[in-house]
Amino acid sequence: MLQISDDFTLDDIRAMRDDFGERHKDGDWDAIVAEIKAGAAEFRRDFAAFIARNSPNS
Repeated sequence: MLQISDDFTLDDIRAMRDDFGERHKDGDWDAIVAEIKAGAAEFRRDFAAFIARNSPNS
């Protein structure tokens, strides 16, 4: 499992890149795109919740 430090560093980014590359070394573009889209959807959901919590109108 990928371990991310409390102080997010360039080494953490490299570890994520390497982890992603290792998981997708077979070059299955459908799987690569599906993982990226799933991550983007999760980010959009989390970001919308963050905005809702921190909106001056809430």
